[in-house]
Amino acid sequence: MDSIPKKIALFHPWIKSKGGAERVILELLKKSRHNIDIYTWAYDRENTFQEFENYKINVISPLLGKKMSRFYILRGLFLPLSILKKIPLSRYDKLLISTSGIAEFLTFRNYKRGRTYAYVHTPLREASDKIVKWNLENRYSQKPLSKYLYLIAVKTYKIFEKIAWKRLDVVIFNSKLSKSRAEERNLIINKESHVVYPPLSLSEFKTGEDKKYFLYVSRLNPPKRQDVLIEAWKIFSEKHKEFKLVIIGTPENERYYRELLKSSAGIRSIEVKPYVSDKDLRTLYSHCTAGLFIGYQEDFGIVPLEILSSGKPLIAVDEGGYVELVKNHPHFHAIKERHTREEMIREIATELESFLKKRFPKKVEKIKVKSFINEMDQILGK
Repeated sequence: MDSIPKKIALFHPWIKSKGGAERVILELLKKSRHNIDIYTWAYDRENTFQEFENYKINVISPLLGKKMSRFYILRGLFLPLSILKKIPLSRYDKLLISTSGIAEFLTFRNYKRGRTYAYVHTPLREASDKIVKWNLENRYSQKPLSKYLYLIAVKTYKIFEKIAWKRLDVVIFNSKLSKSRAEERNLIINKESHVVYPPLSLSEFKTGEDKKYFLYVSRLNPPKRQDVLIEAWKIFSEKHKEFKLVIIGTPENERYYRELLKSSAGIRSIEVKPYVSDKDLRTLYSHCTAGLFIGYQEDFGIVPLEILSSGKPLIAVDEGGYVELVKNHPHFHAIKERHTREEMIREIATELESFLKKRFPKKVEKIKVKSFINEMDQILGK
């Protein structure tokens, strides 16, 4: 490893919630041996981690950036193509782009030849074949105009994506699933690439008394399928009134959040909590009967690992970036992925029932992964 720390410009498109991508950025800011300055298109200090206030956040977007950051795929068409300020790359040894799709468009005006890196949480999900099919069947089946516009947006996006990825010199993926999406779209041919799992701080999670509730922690938006879980829970709870369902997450979509509240209204065994502190969340993990995770084609997924580290069983779909780490864990109870809403409701209800009949070992198995910071520092230090 090069012994001299590098000066790095780190770009993350929008710091707007308490999600896994934001956790990755904080870990780099706090622990990397390299000197890192952070740039973004939008910074929502009220809804993201308070620790970001300890750092200078360089916002380089137009005033519309913050609002556009919450407009689903449309943000991918308008924001990156607008006239953005340049990052003063002459001050830096390297440029590191943190992206879930879209952020790599920064390279149209900001490129450091041979020294432009990307940490890829996923190539844009909405442009992946499986997720396009799921969106057409679940989001746009009754919206012909939106369906047509979505397909045009995906096709347009892929043109610009190809151009942008040619200007990424080294690509680091957060999971084998995310890498496979890039391979399917021929984005990393003859390109240096790595897989580095996101940072995991799992030692602070402890097990506690089972208080008869199932816990689902995830952002509140349609691909996380809290609405599907609620319908499955209604079936399951007819026979098992002794259990509760607790759903926790930051509302990413206000309309969807209101729909969740409406569909669970009057059902005493369901509780939806939009905001919970990290301390309270660890307590909730420790006392749950089991943790749930049912997001569709999740890029990685830290929550499943937090559940298992709390000594609790994990009931989760069998497709997602986290599966490569948990598939052989004795506390993992798999739900078969189904690609339509009706089938998924039935599958979740069936597996909740099946879970109650299963016996799990009492010993807590530790999840083992390499150090995120050590791996990232080594790659960036070359």
